[in-house]
Amino acid sequence: MPNTKAATKALRVSEKKHSRNRRYSELYKESLKSFEKLLASGKATAKEVQESLSILYSRIDTLDKKNIIHSKNAAHRKSKFAKKAQSLTQS
Repeated sequence: MPNTKAATKALRVSEKKHSRNRRYSELYKESLKSFEKLLASGKATAKEVQESLSILYSRIDTLDKKNIIHSKNAAHRKSKFAKKAQSLTQS
């Protein structure tokens, strides 16, 4: 338990940030699962893949903007998913 008023407030702020960060991370994970499910189905059109990839990019950009993940980590993830989408659309 915090001993001072400042520590009490810091704990409250930390809990709020943790809650928000978890929510954004959960949204990202949901988008990722739907993207991977779409790729695994094998029946996805190029347009569907692009729409799903766009949503996934948006979620990653949000994580980056909120400083939940590092910007280079975000770029790495976006690149990885673009390669997956590209390999599927070329096949």
